[in-house]
Amino acid sequence: MIARYVRGALEPEQPVALREGERVRLIVLRHPDPARWDSSRWAHASGTEDAALAETGLNDWAAALDAEDRR
Repeated sequence: MIARYVRGALEPEQPVALREGERVRLIVLRHPDPARWDSSRWAHASGTEDAALAETGLNDWAAALDAEDRR
């Protein structure tokens, strides 16, 4: 189910099969926000490691970490 957080409450985008007032447990996962993963911002971060990560990209970085784990 997808919901939006509006004025302090989660509002489902589609009808939900629940009774009024029914209590539920939720696990909230955010949709990826491209603005949070703007690699061009990382290039301006301090340290050469951050700049290298921004230049390489997340996929290449993740692949390199996986390769290290397999050694």
